[in-house]
Amino acid sequence: MRIDRDLVANVARLAALELSPDEEAELSGQLTRIVEHFEALRTIPEALLAGAPDAPATPLREDLPAGDPGGSLAGSNAPSFAHGHFVVPRVVTRD
Repeated sequence: MRIDRDLVANVARLAALELSPDEEAELSGQLTRIVEHFEALRTIPEALLAGAPDAPATPLREDLPAGDPGGSLAGSNAPSFAHGHFVVPRVVTRD
């Protein structure tokens, strides 16, 4: 699969990135090579993969609330803290 500059430009626009034409060309080449590597992995016969060991399971822990961050050092040093959350200025805009 070939990743062309139009696709890179469209994804950059959706991600609100500004890329120069040179950067678009470079990224399209790099992404094409990455996709080609994954496509090459599809050609490996499954018989060769049958003896591969499975990865060990990721140990899980119980998800427990750690308390109110407002009373913590981070909450007390925050410039603005409201309703249990840090208040930050908006940084993403759509023009």
